[in-house]
Formats: sequence, C-alpha cells, structure tokens
Amino acid sequence: MLYILISISADDIVANLKGNLTKIEDYTAKMESKTPKENGKMEYKLYLQKYMNGWVYMEVLEGESKGGIAVYNPKTGKVRAKKGFLKVTLSPDDNRLRSPKGHRIYESHIPYFIKRVKSAEFLSERSLLGKKVYIIKVPLQPSENYGASYSKYWVDSETFLPIMVVDYTSDGNEVRTVKFMDIKVNVGLTQEDFNI
Repeated sequence: MLYILISISADDIVANLKGNLTKIEDYTAKMESKTPKENGKMEYKLYLQKYMNGWVYMEVLEGESKGGIAVYNPKTGKVRAKKGFLKVTLSPDDNRLRSPKGHRIYESHIPYFIKRVKSAEFLSERSLLGKKVYIIKVPLQPSENYGASYSKYWVDSETFLPIMVVDYTSDGNEVRTVKFMDIKVNVGLTQEDFNI
C-alpha cells in the first residue's frame, strides 16, 4: 500500500490565501485569460494588469483589442477606456468591456479570486510555471459566478497567491481560465499608474 504524506491541509491553504488580502496593497502581473465563446471557439487575451485598492488597469498585450486599455475606478464605478486616440468613459456592464461569459473588469484580479474562497478541498501538489503549487477545489454559487459551480485554484506554495484559476460548470465544462505570471506585489503604485 502506498501512503502519500501531504504537508498542508485545505484549511491551511485557505487561511494563507485569506491572510494575503491584508498584505496586498498593490501588484502588477501579466494575466492570461481564456474564455469559451458562443461559437465554441476560445477567446484568448494576454493583459498587463495593475491593481491598487480596487483600481484595476488592464492593457491588452495579445488577442482581440490588442493595444486597448481599460481602467476601473472604484470611486466612480466607471471604466475609462482607450483604443488608439479614442478615449471613452463606460459602465463596467458595457458588453465591449466584458468577457464572452459576461465577466466584468473588476472580476479578474487576485484579491477578487481570493475573496471567492470560503472553503476548499485539497486535490494535489504539482508544478506550474516552475513553481510548486497546491491545487484546491473551491465550491461556487453558479448564480454569482456566470454558471460556474466550482473552481480549481493553483496556489503558489511560497506566496500563497493563486497563479491559475479555472471555473467549471457542474458538468465539468470550462467557464474560464485565468493565469497570473510575473506577479510583483507591493511595488508602490500610485494614482498616476492608473491614468490613461
């Protein structure tokens, strides 16, 4: 009989994830997003993302709308968007700013994903992006998560930040995949870093 020793519990992982909420003042990262479209194809985008106290900056580096920038202002609840020379102010509910499944700009940053975790089941320990990760399964409310009833989180074993999150429907269909790379926490972002 083979016994596998697991050095950490799902409760420990959740506690460490939640502990990060008070430690993250700001961060920068590259964020890769994959979302199935109605036609069965996958929408792929690579973003430069900046976050600070609810402010979210997303610049499309690859994919549809390459070069576009959107900044969510939590004080006004509006999004300032720029493509080329055109600048507009939009509601975050505007379909031009949402994923094919409907995700809004403020529903794709690291603190958002951490806040969704209420409980978890430990699945395995693996390697991703050259890092040791813990994979946990997180139950979700489909009505609050665009039909996703659970999510798998790949959590960096050193920083306890989610570096990949995949949402699934109850029958195992993928709702979206988000991957964070080159995460730099507490770099001293200011309001000027969110100007476009």
